[in-house]
Amino acid sequence: MLQRLVSIASQVLSIYEELDLLHEKLQVNCNGCRRCCETEAYNIEATILEFIPLALHLIETNQFDFWFEKAQHLTPADRCVLLVDESIKAEGGCLFHSYRPLVCRLFSASYLKRKNIEILSCSFLKESLSQKLDQLVDAQHYFDRLYDVDFYLATTKYDINTAFRKALEYVGMRALPTGYPSIPLAS
Repeated sequence: MLQRLVSIASQVLSIYEELDLLHEKLQVNCNGCRRCCETEAYNIEATILEFIPLALHLIETNQFDFWFEKAQHLTPADRCVLLVDESIKAEGGCLFHSYRPLVCRLFSASYLKRKNIEILSCSFLKESLSQKLDQLVDAQHYFDRLYDVDFYLATTKYDINTAFRKALEYVGMRALPTGYPSIPLAS
């Protein structure tokens, strides 16, 4: 089962790397305000699949138990658990910036087709991105690519804290020798 998780994580990280290159090419930089991160978790949706690479990283770096326990106490009304004080991280508010989920990567680099094209961005970047619309990607394309990696894990969107907790539970049951760490689950 661990090999399957590693394969899944590798495929997800490949998608993430592609989006990182897109951000570099766009040359549109966040102003560092972190407003998009400071909102309540229920405003930021993610899937279990998006956090599989981070969950495996936490096991590899012996941080899994700490984050597993912390995740048990999160609510959708809390801000994203991975957001750190801005004085700690210069490149963004995410403690695990290189493992941040798809929604965070697509923000300020993509659009959605609805009745009109909607640029996924904060108000600070929307004007500069509207001038680069031909360089933005269709966000739905990347969500579809997640379905191709693992439909089951990519289908249901949760608030970001719940998705993180569920990914830790999923990976913990499959990758740790004893399943979950010996931490009581939240009710």
